[in-house]
Amino acid sequence: MGFKIEVNSILRSDDYDDLKIGGIYDFEKEGSRIFFDNIPVWLTRSDWTALAEISIISQTRKNNVLTGQFQVDYLYEGAEQKIVTDVFIRMYGGLSDPYIYILSSQQEYKQAEESGFLVRDSIKDVGFIHASPEAELDRVANKYYKETIDPLVMIVDKKLVKPEIKWEPATGGLYPHIYGPLNMDAVTKIQEIALAKDGDFHIHIHS
Repeated sequence: MGFKIEVNSILRSDDYDDLKIGGIYDFEKEGSRIFFDNIPVWLTRSDWTALAEISIISQTRKNNVLTGQFQVDYLYEGAEQKIVTDVFIRMYGGLSDPYIYILSSQQEYKQAEESGFLVRDSIKDVGFIHASPEAELDRVANKYYKETIDPLVMIVDKKLVKPEIKWEPATGGLYPHIYGPLNMDAVTKIQEIALAKDGDFHIHIHS
């Protein structure tokens, strides 16, 4: 029998304001995941702003806390920083959001509310219900929901979802897939959406 080692590729922290190439810095983070020690790791702020590419010099894991040092190999600045930040938000930003989002019609939502579960043909076809991170709602809505009558967004609390949620790659980044019928008590809120004057959706989730 073997064992699984979980590995990080990104260090997120708001502790570093004056980074310099070649500089060596201490880090500490909670969790059992170690970092790669032979390939570059990304350093970002907690809001996914790209700061630098770093190399892990040392790391020690104890009592679910990882400590160590890293060296700065490359700094992101200007337009490049914005481009890389946008990629991180698109790829990973939804992972830190307590909610995932499902586009729907009013009719489908009402039927799911009555039965207590959202069931879609996609469960039989691919094994899961497609959901979305907030950052990808516009893309999905503009591709699939322009002809939908009275569309809405279901705002789903990830912690309340009974089936397994897997984050898997699809167009534009990582998407949450719900592997089974969605229990509707996990839907904490709905938000109606409509096309703007330019003919597209521009969705802003209201907290």
